[in-house]
Amino acid sequence: MSKLTKRDKINIYNYWKNYGKSSTWLSKKYGVNSTNIRYLLKLIDHYGLNILNRSHTTYPI
Repeated sequence: MSKLTKRDKINIYNYWKNYGKSSTWLSKKYGVNSTNIRYLLKLIDHYGLNILNRSHTTYPI
C-alpha cells in the first residue's frame, strides 16, 4: 500500500459524496483500510477540501 496523493483523496471524497460509493468499495479500489477511508471522509466533510492543503498537523500542548 502506498500513500494516497492529494488527487486520490479528492477522488475518494467525490466518489463518496457525489456517487454514494461505500467506504468498503473505496477501500478495495484504493487499497486502504475502510476505517482510514471513513476517517478521511469525516475530516473532509467537517473541514472541507482545504484540510488537504496542510502539510502537517500541529497539536496543542
